[in-house]
Amino acid sequence: MTAQGWAWLSAGLAIGLAALGTGIGIGFLAGKSVEAVARQPEQRGTIQRLMILGIAFIEALCLYGLVVAILLIGK
Repeated sequence: MTAQGWAWLSAGLAIGLAALGTGIGIGFLAGKSVEAVARQPEQRGTIQRLMILGIAFIEALCLYGLVVAILLIGK
């Protein structure tokens, strides 16, 4: 396999694993947020704000994986 082939394979793995991790992380976060709102409905606004902030940080990790994949393809 050529160096270009390895770069394409690595790029696919980078974005694939980043997306997989992001999906699992957001799934856990959303599930725990729903449980927290079910326990304390009066804190819904605070929990929702923290959940959205957490989702933004998790999505940033997936974007880093995308940047790495694009850099690998460009090599």
